[in-house]
Amino acid sequence: MGRIILSAGHDLRDPGAVALGTTESKEMRLTRDLVAKELKARGADFISVPDYLSLTGTIRWVNANAVPGDVAIDLHGNAFNGSVRGAEAFYIAKNTQRQKDAQILLDALLKAVPGLPSRGAKPDTVTMHRSGLAFCRRIAVASLLLELCFIDNREDLKLLQTYRDKFAQGIADGLIAWNSRNLKQREFPLINIRVKDNEYEEKGVLVNNNSYIPSDLVELLGIKVASLPEIRQISYGNIVYIKAIDLQKFDIAIAWENQTRTVVLDLRPRTELSGSEQIMGLGNTTASELKSFIESNNENALAKFPDLPELYIQESELEGVNHDIAFCQMCLHTNYLRFDGRIKPDQNNFCGLGSADGSPSGASFPDPKTGVTAQIQHLKAYASNDLIKQQPIVDPRFDFVPRGVAPSIYGLGRRWLPDPHYGDKIKSIMMRLYGVF
Repeated sequence: MGRIILSAGHDLRDPGAVALGTTESKEMRLTRDLVAKELKARGADFISVPDYLSLTGTIRWVNANAVPGDVAIDLHGNAFNGSVRGAEAFYIAKNTQRQKDAQILLDALLKAVPGLPSRGAKPDTVTMHRSGLAFCRRIAVASLLLELCFIDNREDLKLLQTYRDKFAQGIADGLIAWNSRNLKQREFPLINIRVKDNEYEEKGVLVNNNSYIPSDLVELLGIKVASLPEIRQISYGNIVYIKAIDLQKFDIAIAWENQTRTVVLDLRPRTELSGSEQIMGLGNTTASELKSFIESNNENALAKFPDLPELYIQESELEGVNHDIAFCQMCLHTNYLRFDGRIKPDQNNFCGLGSADGSPSGASFPDPKTGVTAQIQHLKAYASNDLIKQQPIVDPRFDFVPRGVAPSIYGLGRRWLPDPHYGDKIKSIMMRLYGVF
């Protein structure tokens, strides 16, 4: 059986939610310690993440210490307005196996603490982090995030503090059941590797639907793995493997051929590779490909906006903007046209554009075409000093943009949104659009 990796969520410097005379960090560390005690008493193999590590440090630590077959859990306490109660488990969206694992964990906790309401097992894209939770997505082994209760709710907090041992027993039950279920997944399928047009003799492995390639090959490509702790790696069959997708930052394009089960590495020049990240330029996808992509993430996405893929291509080409970037930006802001944020579908605002008067609801447009046009004009304002070809300018904030300050998607962070990783999130969606994972 693989090991269980325990993380108490927020580190010692980050209290997390603060309410009712306590902190999320304190309550989770106390609970984690009891879970560890419970696992030890049952003879389970486990390790705990050091409490001084931030989220980024935690992910690096787990990936450096995990081996195939391990499972990782991140314990958190929720907070809202003091009136909401219950536990919920988050899994990486669209992973049916992980969804079942999350339900196993949640059911075990609820069985041990019957007075605790259930908020269900949920995909990580329904949180405030609509592109997904880092602990669910960036951990190299099977991982889940568990919200034990709402610590700003007096009844929930009293339940946790009074029956913390029951919480620990239930979590331990769920972790052991999940870990046992995960045992059969410890043998990972082999995959082929091709570097450009040349078949590579050694095989890679497929772990949680992600391609991993031997570290020796990575070294042959000129990447010094030992000095790069942020690259995810695992040890399997006494061979160290590197997560292929992490090589993109080194100007290596990664693609997947499903029919031959081959991961393809393409060592393209920097200028060619970075072109896809330049806002001004041509997109690579067709309208049918955009349609298939968004419907694979939300089958009802185009029910209200059937012409949206064509609109993005047409409006982008008029201004010389890369329609792949614009479309993926739309997917990020609207959660694939679910509109589960403040902006509503009838506003025809597909990218979170603000209004000129600072209205908290954001800008509104009379029809989808105008909404797309405004987004393209705003992108062009950031990326270029060229004149807008399609007049009039319908972007309400066009004149407030310092022209040409962000020629690539990476320049949009802290400008379009305060998120410094905004460009990375758009690129991540683009990679999925291009079939890279």
